[in-house]
Amino acid sequence: MNTPRRLALLVAYDGREFHGFQRQPGFLTVQEELERAWSATSGETAVLHGSGRTDAGVHAWGQVVHFNTWSSLPAAKVKAALNSYLPDELVVRASAEVAPEFHARSSAVAKRYGYLLATGRSRPVLRRGLVAWEKREDLDLAAMRAAVPFLLGTHDFSAFAAAGRTTKTSVRTLSSIHVHPIRGGFGFLFQGDGFLYKMVRNLVGSLLEVGRRRRAPQWVGAVLASGDRRKAGPTAAAEGLYLWRVVYPQDPFRNLA
Repeated sequence: MNTPRRLALLVAYDGREFHGFQRQPGFLTVQEELERAWSATSGETAVLHGSGRTDAGVHAWGQVVHFNTWSSLPAAKVKAALNSYLPDELVVRASAEVAPEFHARSSAVAKRYGYLLATGRSRPVLRRGLVAWEKREDLDLAAMRAAVPFLLGTHDFSAFAAAGRTTKTSVRTLSSIHVHPIRGGFGFLFQGDGFLYKMVRNLVGSLLEVGRRRRAPQWVGAVLASGDRRKAGPTAAAEGLYLWRVVYPQDPFRNLA
């Protein structure tokens, strides 16, 4: 081979064991574990690039990763090879060869995040670390749904971004937000062309303020217009958040059942 191949991975992980996706000295991270597994598989030292970082405690079902390799191992066999070296909390769901210009982050056109919230006076001990918890059982679903239209569309989402973001612009487009009752709580689903640092958790925290009837639905629109993070609700807990899917014009994993 005169040039390296580019491979893409579809990855899921239980975020409780990791200090986020991005490699950090002295901490267990998803990126480092994947790179170690590939080194054990191929003997290569490669940098694996994710579609985006997830924070400590945040989970993923559809994280996408790409990397270059000189290995001749067939793409279809990469999944099993890596999984034989990965810890139980991390799994490669699929592997595929992609075009040299494919990039897990910059080629993405949308991302979908889910957020799971258990409600009730008893702690969700059997789902500890996999769902967030709200003691109140009477969250106002209709009010939270009434707040959603104020957030849809293209806006400057500075009011819902945590300090420390590195992006050049805070303008994002949210195409859909769904709030659903589920057994024992609520599920939130967000899709947009991109998300700022802790943006989803801050959106959930503000929607919960509406659900608790502390704020009217239109309040989230006023917060959005203000651009002031201090006016929004508190940041929702990390353990309820899941990177569910990354959308590409040509999905490397479109045939995955």
